[in-house]
Amino acid sequence: MTQIDKNEPAKETDPQPYRSGSANVGAPKGMKYAFGIFMIIIYLGMGYLMMVNFFGWDESYTWARYSLGALFILYGFWRCYRQFKGIY
Repeated sequence: MTQIDKNEPAKETDPQPYRSGSANVGAPKGMKYAFGIFMIIIYLGMGYLMMVNFFGWDESYTWARYSLGALFILYGFWRCYRQFKGIY
């Protein structure tokens, strides 16, 4: 038998350190899911509003409206893909 040194610190039984990467920190998963869906709706809606000239831009900015509208819609679909595939 070996003698235990009394000056040796006690070993912790939990292998995970306090506040490790697996700790549940931040917003709940349901809240992140709801916010993600909300942002998808915002991006798709903003793209649609740009395409139909809801903001009353001058006719000389038609190319900018369509470009921004397409960009918002594409990004909305990209966020939708990431949301439902679970890639955050």
